[in-house]
Amino acid sequence: MPRDTATDTPTGVGTQAVVLIRLQQFYAAQVHALNDGDHVTYRGTFTTDAEFVLGGAPAPLHGAEAITEHSRSLASRRSESGDVQRHHVTMTGLVNRPGTAIAARSRTLITTTTPHGATVVTASTTCLDEFAMEGGVLRIRRRVVVRDEARD
Repeated sequence: MPRDTATDTPTGVGTQAVVLIRLQQFYAAQVHALNDGDHVTYRGTFTTDAEFVLGGAPAPLHGAEAITEHSRSLASRRSESGDVQRHHVTMTGLVNRPGTAIAARSRTLITTTTPHGATVVTASTTCLDEFAMEGGVLRIRRRVVVRDEARD
């Protein structure tokens, strides 16, 4: 993909718009899979050797399988309590990450609805994703999530 040498981002408004639309579709598919417990589809949104850095966690998760197992474990705990969690990805923008074809920064609000119907925002985060193309399919090769309360 041609890149602007000053910003190292895809060139042209049309090109950037196409990339952003593709990212919106990617995130919609990813969070629907995550929210619906479709762990096979969710796993497929990461490269096999992906790294997931979650602020506050003792260590990064390495590999799509470890990332998926972590999400599966959290979903199991929520299922026991009857809570329903949803991820809402917003404000996605392209960012400059040397050596990465596509990188995006977004905000994610995580809401939890209790069995009694009360819905609360349980986290507000900033996500930085670096993507790889594998056979024409976008996949995350590195994700860094920072919870807003952890910001300096």
